[in-house]
Amino acid sequence: MSTISDEFERGARVIVNAALAPWGGAQLCIDAYEASVRTASDLHMNVARTVSLEPVRSVAATLAGATRDIGAAQVSMARWFLDA
Repeated sequence: MSTISDEFERGARVIVNAALAPWGGAQLCIDAYEASVRTASDLHMNVARTVSLEPVRSVAATLAGATRDIGAAQVSMARWFLDA
């Protein structure tokens, strides 16, 4: 037996999939977002490897880790919501 929250989630998934259909669907949009997070994280790490000034290197490496972790959490939640 479905609850109101189950029906709400199902309806929300339908709306999200319909809204993202012109751009290839929800999965393609999530994949593109994941790729952009990876690119931003890689950019921060390249700065950390290239710059010789230690405070800048440390901040860039920290930003790379934070970007990677926050992006992974967001992608995981989006995939869970749309696959459930």
